Amino acid sequence: MNHSTGSINNTIDYATINAIAYAAAAPASLIGLLTNIFMLYILMRHQIFYKITYYLLRISVVSDIISNSTTTIAYIIVSLSNASYAEGVVLCRILVFVILTSYGISIMTLCVIGIDRYFAIVRPLSSFYRQYKRRFIAGLLALGGVLTFSITIPALFFPSVYPDDTKFCDFPTVTPLVSFYFTMSSVNLFIIPALTLIISYGKIIIYMKNYVRPGEVIANSDDQDHKKKKFIRMLMSIAGSYLIISWPFFATSLGMAITGKSLRQIRQVGVVYYLLAFFSFSTTTAISIINPFLYLKFDHAIRLKAKIYITRLPVIRTLANSSTSDDDNRSTNKSNLPNHADSIPNPADSVPNPADSLPC
Repeated sequence: MNHSTGSINNTIDYATINAIAYAAAAPASLIGLLTNIFMLYILMRHQIFYKITYYLLRISVVSDIISNSTTTIAYIIVSLSNASYAEGVVLCRILVFVILTSYGISIMTLCVIGIDRYFAIVRPLSSFYRQYKRRFIAGLLALGGVLTFSITIPALFFPSVYPDDTKFCDFPTVTPLVSFYFTMSSVNLFIIPALTLIISYGKIIIYMKNYVRPGEVIANSDDQDHKKKKFIRMLMSIAGSYLIISWPFFATSLGMAITGKSLRQIRQVGVVYYLLAFFSFSTTTAISIINPFLYLKFDHAIRLKAKIYITRLPVIRTLANSSTSDDDNRSTNKSNLPNHADSIPNPADSVPNPADSLPC
């Protein structure tokens, strides 16, 4: 079994796999950059988005713009050049730092939004929250920043590349200190945010299911049920998307911490394990690309404004006008066609009526 696994590993060109991954990641990061810029433009443009929730979303969007800009440049450099060992180390550490920082800011911002929505929906009359709302949110953001940077700053020292493979970013030596770092990164960036999101949105969901406005039990019960279900689905989708996308990466990190193996050593154990670890990192990297599409999917106001701007694009307008003119031409051609039923003589008209030939 080990012999067959080793022969399979020898036949796989990992350098080509990494090169293809970098080449595909560059345009994907560029798409994410453009979409996040478009998202920031929408949030800055309209008065409807001048609310605390959208202020928090702007922080996440700006972080994603910085992340996408950095990763796009780095992926292009790695794809088009043969980096030296020193250059590879610098690029590797910058990439890990920027990606983890962007992810941490985004997930912490979502947690603050979840806590803010909990107080706004479940405890709107809380005197503490009404009096210290801004300070409370600022404190939560500061706490999220501490949790994030306590993990991302060490990322400037631990990751590296190999002298014989300067494009393979890894943690070459998994020491007990690195294992502790992997464990704390999973706790700070996944377990704590996951519990926060589950508790906050879980209480909101329970409250929304059980809450009925006074005087509207009969008249608006159906409409309320529909709105409740829609709102609950939205909350579950946002929280669930982040948790589903990011958990493989942190599961891999915990696995590396427990086994003490680097990605390269995992690659030697088996190609399946390596590919799982490789794609788990890729999905977490794609968080900054996926974020704006999640906002477009689940926020009706953002989606509505985005549709307005997209329909104003010259290309979209030209396609819409051409489609309309084609439909008009087809309808005109149909109206100009002769009615064959009118041109065909009726046989009954040529047959003489026997009553006409009878004598009076």
